[in-house]
Amino acid sequence: MRLGMSSGTPGLEAGPIDSELALRAALACDEPMLYRWHVEAYRGHIERLWGWGWDESWQRRDFGKLFAALPPQVVVRGGEDIGYFQTQLRAADLHLANIVIRPAARGQGVGSTLLRHLQAEAMQLGRAVTLKVFRSNSRARYFYHRHGFEATGRSATHLEMRWADAAGAAH
Repeated sequence: MRLGMSSGTPGLEAGPIDSELALRAALACDEPMLYRWHVEAYRGHIERLWGWGWDESWQRRDFGKLFAALPPQVVVRGGEDIGYFQTQLRAADLHLANIVIRPAARGQGVGSTLLRHLQAEAMQLGRAVTLKVFRSNSRARYFYHRHGFEATGRSATHLEMRWADAAGAAH
């Protein structure tokens, strides 16, 4: 596994994860597909959490900004694109900005494999892993809790979570 090594850079780079999964750098031509997956994964939560509902033009702009700032890694299994992953190496942590797995690939250990991969990298770097999850996404909150994440803060819309390895990742 390779990581951008300076603070503020994107995190995990393309390459194999295990015998079944790999990450590949997203191309500009992938952006419309990844945006559709973003809508599929997040629209319901956004509509529940924000009173004004889904603002398509704002969502497209915001997605495009994040796509440029933290270039996604497309998750590939058996030659098929099944999700995407965005991470950022920051001064104090390795931040998981997004993990989106297509519905047909959920519940098959893909997310767990990706998360263990990220945690292993964080351990090597002596860093914690941080993320934010929609408060309305109980399935994701349970998933992260099962993988050792603890709540560290909350806002009206998100729960902030942190994982540090048992040896004591840098805080």
